[in-house]
Amino acid sequence: MKVLPSIAFGDFSGSAGDVTARSIGGRTILNHKAYQSKVKTPAQAVSRNTLSKVSRAYKQLTDSQMKAWGALAEHLKGISTFGKAAEMTAHNAFVRINANREMAGEGMLVDAPDYLNDIPEVDWDEIWVTPKRVLLTGIVNPTGTYKLVVKMSAGQGVGISSGWSKTVIITPGMADNWGDAALTQLYTEKIGFMPKVGDKVFIELYWLDPATGFVGETMRVTRFCISEEQAHEEGLVERMEYTLENVSPESHVSKLDMDFSTGAPAMALDSICLGHSNVASSEIYPNEKFSSDMNGFSYVLARGASEGKITAQSYQIQFVNWGEHHIMVARRGGEYVKPSEVFGTGVYYK
Repeated sequence: MKVLPSIAFGDFSGSAGDVTARSIGGRTILNHKAYQSKVKTPAQAVSRNTLSKVSRAYKQLTDSQMKAWGALAEHLKGISTFGKAAEMTAHNAFVRINANREMAGEGMLVDAPDYLNDIPEVDWDEIWVTPKRVLLTGIVNPTGTYKLVVKMSAGQGVGISSGWSKTVIITPGMADNWGDAALTQLYTEKIGFMPKVGDKVFIELYWLDPATGFVGETMRVTRFCISEEQAHEEGLVERMEYTLENVSPESHVSKLDMDFSTGAPAMALDSICLGHSNVASSEIYPNEKFSSDMNGFSYVLARGASEGKITAQSYQIQFVNWGEHHIMVARRGGEYVKPSEVFGTGVYYK
């Protein structure tokens, strides 16, 4: 029979089996004892292997290379290059910078990079968290080459005031898409499930320069998960986008990525058009009808490639918003050779 701490002992504290007692304000509180899991997640295993590999590589540096890393470490001591000011050795600088580069898919640096400018904080308009989406909008990338690193937690109770220890890297470095960063798929892949309405989500953001491995100041914010309806009421504007997943299989394309900017009349297209019948065009049939104001056209470049023959082409992208709603991708210039790779950014005319 297991003897448990009793509330009769007002000053009792300690553990017995799976129960822990602690005295707070004259009251004894009983809790189940928490055990730390010794199981490493795949992400933790990869991170530890990377740090171990980078650390071993430092020992292979020449004396002059180590001296250069030491000089860089001295410079980094008084600045928030890694999110906070801290003492740093040559080995610390080497490991942190190369771990960041590895995370972004870059190779290892043996020579210390030159520190030129401080990397700015992340600037954005809004972060939307609903049971169906995680979306950052209005991101301003100062150079266009920085990669956005995002860490997020699973949905927490409203009473959790500090959940930063629960954040995990959702993306080790992504490029924004016309100022937006769609994180829904990345979030579900890492966390495993979406938050529910009312949950509190902890979010950390910073820029990473893949070329040097330097990162900017970490921005910490929290968001409560709200319903899709509330998000639209508060100003969420969905950017129109078409992929193979939301068009009919009868569409004459084998690749499709078409999306529209929410801040300008511009569209971007990356597709492979197969053509149909004897007409120099292809048609795309969205699963849902266009909005009533979706009626116009744009122009992009293309290249036809078949049996080793490559030809330059131009295409008109027209949205047919009557009868059978569809997107017509019609050749307007160059020799028609199919399939055609139709790609690029164009201004959308209504």
